[in-house]
Amino acid sequence: MERSAESRNVDNYEMLAEYYDVLLQDEEALSLWLDYIEKEPFSTVLELASGSGVMAGILKKKGYEITASDISEKMKEVSVKNYDGEYLLLNMTDYHLNKKYDLVLCICDSINYLYEEELSSFFRCAYEHLNEKGRLIFDMHHMKRLEEFREQYIEEGYVCGVPYQWTIQSEPEDKEISEHFTFYTDEGMILENHNQNVFDIETVKKYMKDLFDIEVIEDFIEDEKVLIVGYRK
Repeated sequence: MERSAESRNVDNYEMLAEYYDVLLQDEEALSLWLDYIEKEPFSTVLELASGSGVMAGILKKKGYEITASDISEKMKEVSVKNYDGEYLLLNMTDYHLNKKYDLVLCICDSINYLYEEELSSFFRCAYEHLNEKGRLIFDMHHMKRLEEFREQYIEEGYVCGVPYQWTIQSEPEDKEISEHFTFYTDEGMILENHNQNVFDIETVKKYMKDLFDIEVIEDFIEDEKVLIVGYRK
């Protein structure tokens, strides 16, 4: 069947959400996150940027009381295949739930979607939703990823029978990483662009230090992910 030459741009995760688990799921990272999350006891969890609900589903099956959330309505829609609990639509820099949790969780480099000026609100909201001595756990891109993607990465193939192209390229001087997805559907090309900001550890600690005692695992995944734990003061 011929595919249309028409093209259109869509918002973040409007198209990618459908293929997220196939293209981007990282089983190794999921196992590492889970091992670290369970190092200390907890019962209640607020997960930010839950995406397709994989981690929320795992934690619920283990018996934890979890509230999932994301800013993307499309990701919430596709999450039903992985998670059947409470899932809120919210902005992780501005929410008020009138509830506190033992753990606030934000994985998959989701914090890198924020601008530096939003970090203070992100940490303040997490702090206000944690029980005394509760934990905030999040990961972010390692600074070395800026050099890794200085030269453009290109991947092409088929996902669920749909041809796609995925490119990643960094702007090291601006500390930015851009990902571009093109899906070649029968209705035309669907283009989806994702831009992320890469933060150095000291910048992040600057916004956390008044609210949290901080633990940093700089090579949580070597040269790829930094994991940071904030213990509510």
